[in-house]
Amino acid sequence: AIDEIIYSYEFLAEIDFIRAKALFAEEIGGVLPTFENTRQIEWFHAVHPLLYLSLKRQGKTIVPLDLTLDEKNRILLISGPNAGGKSVCLKTVGLLQYMLQCGLLIPMHERSHAGIFSNIFIDIGDEQSIEDDLSTYSSHLTNMKIMMKSCNERSLILIDEFGGGTEPQIGGAIAEAVLKRFNQKQTFGVITTHYQNLKHFAEDH
Repeated sequence: AIDEIIYSYEFLAEIDFIRAKALFAEEIGGVLPTFENTRQIEWFHAVHPLLYLSLKRQGKTIVPLDLTLDEKNRILLISGPNAGGKSVCLKTVGLLQYMLQCGLLIPMHERSHAGIFSNIFIDIGDEQSIEDDLSTYSSHLTNMKIMMKSCNERSLILIDEFGGGTEPQIGGAIAEAVLKRFNQKQTFGVITTHYQNLKHFAEDH
C-alpha cells in the first residue's frame, strides 16, 4: 500500500507539472515552433514572456522581435542608443532558447524555426564580486576567457555591452580580437555594443 501511495504521489506531481506548463503556455501565448536538431534561430514575433505579462497588466503592448541566425550569419551584432531595447533582445533570445530546451512552449509565431544548442554562454550585467576582488572589467574578461575556451559550432553566446567597462580604445581592440576568435570557432551568438570598430568588423566579416 505504501508503494502505491508513493506511486500516486509521484504521478500526481508529474500531472501537476505538465498542467502548470500548459497553463503558463496559455498565459504567454506559447507555441512549439518547428524544432530541429540543428543550430538555427529563425523566430518571428518572439516576445520576452515576463515583459509581455508585465506590459499586459499595464494595458500596454509589447514590441515583438524577428530574428535569424543560421550557418551563413551566425553572430548578430546589435548597436543603438541606450534604452533602445538591445539588452531586452539579448535576454529574450537567452530565455526563450533555454525555455524551449527545458521543454516549455515559447511565445512566438508558430511558423518560426528553432534549433538546439549544446551550450549557452551568457555575459549580461555587472558581475562585480567583492569576495573575489574582481573589477567589473575583470569579471567580463573572465567570462570571455571561459567562452573562448569552451565555445564551438554548437554553442550560443550572449554578450551585453561587449568590451565595455574599460578605456574605450583598449576595450574596443580586445573585443575585436575576441570577436574574431568567436567567428573562427563558428559559434552562434547575439552581442550588443557601442564600439564603432566592432561595427566595421561585423560589416567586413
